[in-house]
Amino acid sequence: MSPTATRMKLTFRLRSIVLRGLLAGVIAGAAAGGVALVTGESLIDQAIAIEETGTTTHSHEAGLSAAPADTEDHNHNSNDSAALVSRDGQRSGLFLATSLTGGATGVVFAILRFAITRKVETASQVQTVLPLAAAGWAAVAAVPWLLVPPNPPAVGSSGSIDYRTNLWVIAVLLGITAALTWYVVRRRAGSKVLTSGIHKSLPALAAAAVIVVGWRLIPGTGTDYTGFPADLLWNFRLASAATQLTLWAVLGIVFHGFIERMAQRR
Repeated sequence: MSPTATRMKLTFRLRSIVLRGLLAGVIAGAAAGGVALVTGESLIDQAIAIEETGTTTHSHEAGLSAAPADTEDHNHNSNDSAALVSRDGQRSGLFLATSLTGGATGVVFAILRFAITRKVETASQVQTVLPLAAAGWAAVAAVPWLLVPPNPPAVGSSGSIDYRTNLWVIAVLLGITAALTWYVVRRRAGSKVLTSGIHKSLPALAAAAVIVVGWRLIPGTGTDYTGFPADLLWNFRLASAATQLTLWAVLGIVFHGFIERMAQRR
């Protein structure tokens, strides 16, 4: 096959895989939106009620999105004017936001997998989809959740939003670095005969070391939780974790199904 024909084949395959990743991501985002609606919206309402009573410091931290950026505006001026977007409007836009986020995640996921494999789909190649989705969840969701956990409205200071967002970005980069470390160590160790359990655990130990070192170096958020119910805070964080887990699990499962069908046609 000529180089031109090979490039055209790769381009066609990339386009096909990206479209499947986009569709899988939209489906995963919609599923994550459903989980966020069921598990998190009532908690956000409770936090807003606390915020409006003035019992805790005002905040604009993230709801159940991947990043701790402002997703809701609950400011009230001296005349107690209504928020620019009502809670009903925010609920209506929840599925749109999670679907768009899921679609973008699915596209990046598909491109990354294509860059890793760059081969015609086979049964063995299909089996790499779910582990890659698990690695993505660990790097982009689990590690940031552990190091910079999300907070509901009424927690923290609105003036520290940029600072907390920057910490979250650092945590994501740390998670990606840990995943890359695991991959590199695993590939280098793959050419050797790993007999002992310690040798087989080297990739995971290397990734864990990166996370631990980053956890020790990353500064604290300085958030004041005084007066905020601990159970509400913990339940909100669990809802956030469930939303992210749903996004990555459904993305991996649906995309796996798409790729498996591609492989069966060949």
